[in-house]
Amino acid sequence: MNINGNGEVLYRVQSLGSTTTFTSEDIFEIGHLDIIDVVDDLPAVAVTLNTNDFGDVRTFAALAQVKAAKIDMDTTATDSNANLVVVSGSQLVETSTFLHGVSVSDFAIVCGNLPGVSMWAPVQDECSLGTLDSNIDQTLFMDEVYVNSLEFGYSTGANATENYGAETDQKMWLLNDGRFVNYDEYVLDGTDASNGYVTLTLGAGTVVTLSNGNLGFLRKSEDGSPAATWYDAGTDDATNVKIVGGVSAVATTFIYDDSNHRLHFPTGSSFVATDVVSVVYAADAYCTGTTGRYMTVLDSVDRPDMLGAVRQGQVEIFIVDPDNPGTYNNLLAWRLTACTVSADLTREALTEIGHLGPYDRPLTLPIPLTVTVDSTAGDMEYWARLSGQLTEFDAKTLDDIDLSDLMAKENLVLVVKVYAQTDEEAGGTAANRVLATNSVLIGQSYFSDGVEGTYTVAGEKEYPLKTIIIEHLKITDEAYSLDMGANATQTFGFRSTNDLYVVKGDVSIGNITGEFKVRRNA
Repeated sequence: MNINGNGEVLYRVQSLGSTTTFTSEDIFEIGHLDIIDVVDDLPAVAVTLNTNDFGDVRTFAALAQVKAAKIDMDTTATDSNANLVVVSGSQLVETSTFLHGVSVSDFAIVCGNLPGVSMWAPVQDECSLGTLDSNIDQTLFMDEVYVNSLEFGYSTGANATENYGAETDQKMWLLNDGRFVNYDEYVLDGTDASNGYVTLTLGAGTVVTLSNGNLGFLRKSEDGSPAATWYDAGTDDATNVKIVGGVSAVATTFIYDDSNHRLHFPTGSSFVATDVVSVVYAADAYCTGTTGRYMTVLDSVDRPDMLGAVRQGQVEIFIVDPDNPGTYNNLLAWRLTACTVSADLTREALTEIGHLGPYDRPLTLPIPLTVTVDSTAGDMEYWARLSGQLTEFDAKTLDDIDLSDLMAKENLVLVVKVYAQTDEEAGGTAANRVLATNSVLIGQSYFSDGVEGTYTVAGEKEYPLKTIIIEHLKITDEAYSLDMGANATQTFGFRSTNDLYVVKGDVSIGNITGEFKVRRNA
């Protein structure tokens, strides 16, 4: 099985679950013992997607529907292609530091986005197991999948994880002539706009007709008809527009001509260069483009294609006090055994008379964030860190720490950095990390504060593959445990709201402390 989200292959997936609950009501009436009728309501599909965290940002970006111009992340970040920006001061003035990445608030953005993610998983024929052949037995397809939870987990003795929960009410299996799900996306140029059509890359294949008589275009318009997606760059709006079969353009709907695979634009609508048209469709073959296959192997100098997972030697965690930041070297948290970051992305299903399914599932704001940090108990360093008194602790001038000290801090920042090399390969931690001899990173790209570079020789500084930042943490609980036969442990819990950012590459400490903050770019 291979997983796609809006045409983006999702790599390092460990499990995909989709559990459907059918809701129905038995109808009785006075005078009859038998059931008169069974009335069905909307089914609910709970989706789980569990992946290995391998230092990549694109799975997060695809599920958050970051726009095409900002999801590429393969060049130096600028105002036009960056999704995040460093701001300064109470007026949140933009600095010149732009960053590639994703924020948790991206899941709440509706302008320019579809209602939910299209997700599909082709199941390869058993005889083709172990190959990249596009011999597909069946394909699971779910549309309008809304992410409602996420969790990043880092612990000793286990792979780092990046897990998502989601919800939808649309699920189907495609088989036989409809088992090949294709995705075509066109960023229009002047010729496309002038012609008034684009041509699917289906080759000799055919878009199937489904059992309900509709063409096999799998996204839906507001009235439930097959649709193509039109992103109007001028208005920053994405709309699913109805598709019907035909041979020439008409008003208000796309026309699909199967004889030449042309998708004619609705007449009277203003399609211009830089607009985007995309379609997801079931066919009797894969298209002839690069997406026309079961699986595309990850091979890119801009992504960590050499990694399948990361473990404790490739993850560093910093607890930063913005009022007294110091450097990453002296803020690295020691003796940690686990760190979990989670977000509850609660959705409200909005329904209306005339439609069985909800027309939207907006995200409830604010977005609650929770962080849990576990450590093997040693000295009182963590109490000092979390009470903003690390400097006094290191200077041995701190005589006591109590609960009121922990309660006083409301602006701590948790920073998680994921690296390609282990600390032993890199010969150090934090800023002391360098490329090992014959490192596989040589020739790969790196990012530092949004600026792209390329590793060339051993001994260069190693930058993280990605940096996770959670701002304004407030402690919620603390526990100290000592048992016979086990080491003493300390556990700290924190809460925050809205401000979770995942950045491609490194973010210097000066860009997340003091007056500086990371925020979504306009």
